[in-house]
Amino acid sequence: MVESSAKGKPLCGSCSKNVFSTRLFQLFLKVGLAASVFYHFIWVGKQLSSLTIHGAYDELLIAPEYTNNGRDLYASSSSSSSSPFDPRGKPLPSHPSPNAELQDLVSSHKKYTCAEGLVYVEDHILPDNVTHPSGRKTPHLFHVTSKSRCMTPSFASNIDRWKHALGSKYSIYIHDDDAVNKFIYEKEWTEFPELKEIMACVTAGAAKADLWRYIMIWEYGGIYSDMDSSPAKFGVDTIAPLDDAFFPLEQLGIPSQYWFAASPRHPVMYLSAKHGLQTMAFRDDISSNNAAKTTGPGAFKTGFILFQQFKGIDTSGYVE
Repeated sequence: MVESSAKGKPLCGSCSKNVFSTRLFQLFLKVGLAASVFYHFIWVGKQLSSLTIHGAYDELLIAPEYTNNGRDLYASSSSSSSSPFDPRGKPLPSHPSPNAELQDLVSSHKKYTCAEGLVYVEDHILPDNVTHPSGRKTPHLFHVTSKSRCMTPSFASNIDRWKHALGSKYSIYIHDDDAVNKFIYEKEWTEFPELKEIMACVTAGAAKADLWRYIMIWEYGGIYSDMDSSPAKFGVDTIAPLDDAFFPLEQLGIPSQYWFAASPRHPVMYLSAKHGLQTMAFRDDISSNNAAKTTGPGAFKTGFILFQQFKGIDTSGYVE
């Protein structure tokens, strides 16, 4: 290094180059930030444009209006004038072999070894002609979700009680975290186009399980049960062939959300899921995780009320 005897400072021939490189880097950074902001303004504009197209239809699904004779004012037999997200009037989903699909869904992992003191719980799978007999609305499918198939002996014993009570006619599926994620994220949801984006903001496992149960029964039908619910007076033939849904009542007089049954594409499942997703999407704080009010019993009660309103019945959600 060469020093100047007059000022005692280094004579650095590369200083000007360093200053130029720094300014060039800052210029590139500013241009990049400006381009990013511009891109996001365009994206927001497209989203707002999309909302103006479909927003009115989505609003009608949660705020129906009726004519004097009780007809749904916005229900239309013309597919050209309805939202692509509107499930009304559309055929049931095509599931040529629902048990094969569900078996693939819940068996998305290799069998794993449980820690000491836990019990690995298997599914109980029957043929389609047993679980889906001709003329039956609510299929003989029983769904339970659990973080893992490794359960405490008491929970495993409870699943065995269900297998003993329903096993002659019902397939019984254990949906662990892998199966829940596969169901939500690996399928295209025409009726729930917002699902995957909103799930990114769902920070509570209970809320995720709530939304999953509505959409699982919406898609495949059958019974949903919490792990700790037991078959006290419920038997294999309790739900009749023509029963479109089956809701035990809680002490408050509202349909239970911890155990219910319905046919595929039942409106209560759709409306409960939609309300829960809407609530989660418009929270001020994504850490606000009161699932009982956002996606759980509160959303289920709202779904039941909206279903009644679609049928022209005024209700507060309480069944006398």
